[in-house]
Amino acid sequence: MLEFWFSSDISRTQKVLILIITLLIAVGLYRYHPLPLDIILMFAGTGIIFLICRYFKQYFAQNNPTGLLYRLLTWIPIALLLTLLFMKTMNNLMWWGIQGIAFMALAVFIFSPQFLFKSNAITPPKEH
Repeated sequence: MLEFWFSSDISRTQKVLILIITLLIAVGLYRYHPLPLDIILMFAGTGIIFLICRYFKQYFAQNNPTGLLYRLLTWIPIALLLTLLFMKTMNNLMWWGIQGIAFMALAVFIFSPQFLFKSNAITPPKEH
């Protein structure tokens, strides 16, 4: 979903630009039609769960990318996001859905700032 943030092929300038655009979208939509705080926190939590699942995939399931664990860790954040979209924002799907996805992306950006400054991709530690 947000793999560009973790890619070393994308420049810092592009990442900062995407971060600023996402922030402007979230703030602009919030000022126009505010998303309730509990739903903002749910979307932010989904962003954090995305990060946790991504790290688990990277370190524990990387040896078997076609295995059940790898697929499960890929689909958990997507399922949570779709659940939030269709359970909490259905009446205002356009405004709250886009705003929620922006808050989720901001949570990912805020809780993984090392990838903004990292020039190389993370590789798991080698066994001796």
